[in-house]
This record gives sequence, C-alpha cells and structure tokens, in this order.
Amino acid sequence: MPLSFAKKEKEVIERLLALSKKTVEASVTLKEFFTCYFEERCEEAQDYFRSIKRIEHEADELRRGIISDIYKGLFLPDMREVIHSLTESVDKIVNKCESVSKIIDYQHPKVPDELKEKIIGQLECAVNAAESFVKAVEKLFDNLDEVQHYVVEVERFEHEEDVLEEELLRAIFGKDTPLAEKMQLKELVINIGDIVDRTEDASDILEVLLLKLAY
Repeated sequence: MPLSFAKKEKEVIERLLALSKKTVEASVTLKEFFTCYFEERCEEAQDYFRSIKRIEHEADELRRGIISDIYKGLFLPDMREVIHSLTESVDKIVNKCESVSKIIDYQHPKVPDELKEKIIGQLECAVNAAESFVKAVEKLFDNLDEVQHYVVEVERFEHEEDVLEEELLRAIFGKDTPLAEKMQLKELVINIGDIVDRTEDASDILEVLLLKLAY
C-alpha cells in the first residue's frame, strides 16, 4: 500500500527519485565512454565525457534542492536525517562516475586488449546495480514489501564486480610491464569498483529508511 505524504514531501520524493536515476544515466554513459575509448572512436568518446560532466552537474543541483527543502520542516526529524544521508550518498555515485571518466580523459591509460572485456564487465555491474537501486527507491514510497528484493540485487552485483576486480588486479600485476603502468591500471580498476561500492552504500542507507517507514 502506498504511504501518505504531504504535497511538498511528495515533491522532494520525486526529486530524490530523479537524483537516483542520474546514477543509471551516469553509469550507462560511462560504459559507452569506455567502449568508444577502447575502440579508439575519439570524437564520440569526447561527447560521452561531456555528457557525464553534464549529468554530474544536474545531480548536484538536485542534491542541493533536496537538502534545502527537507530542512524547511518536511518529514519527521529522524527521517529527515536519513533522507539527507541518502541524498549525499547517491550524489557520490555520480561523482565517482565523473572522476573515473577523468582518469581516461586526462591520463589516456594504455589498457591491454585482454583486460578490456572484464573492465566493461565491471561497468555493466555498475549499470545493473544502479538500475536495481533505482527500483528500490521507487518501491520505497510505493510498495515497501518489494524494496528488499532490489537491495539484495544491488549486493549481488557488487559481489560480481568484486570477483571481476580481483581477477583484473591479478592479471595486471602478473603482466611483464613497468610498475608505473600497473599502478595506473590498478587505479582505474579500483575506481570503477568504487562506483558499485558506493551504490551498495546508498542501498544500505535505503534499508535504514525502509525500517523507519515500515515502523
């Protein structure tokens, strides 16, 4: 059964959902950016890079608006604090997508062909985790009973990414290449993994909000 909220609270919820959807938009765009980079389609890659910067700016605007509004007396105080934390946590996912895109755009790392598929796999986990997170947010204010299913999905995609990350790091440090190149690739792989980790962090906060709404 849908929960009851005041008109202004519903507007904040709509913006929170819009912010959550920016995680999908950012991760999908980042995956396309990497695909273009790996295929050496430079002009298209730059278009995706600019799009990620735009998405990050839009997410930041949504974050500021949500936080400003919730402290104007909307929601109960304990719930207000959790929504604030959730908003900040979601914004960090988009921020990390932008910072990963900068590693590619600024450093132009040389990625061996045999690692590219697994890196794209990491990004697919990021997209899948973001999509499940958005569904969890949708259900939070519509059908509480279904939220946990999508929270578990986020955890599953985070685990899948962990496996890929470990395989990539083992492959990187097993290569006969200069240490500087290995460290650069390590930074890239770990930062991609951080996107999914941050999605799981946001999902954990969502669970706290779920408990407050359920009881």
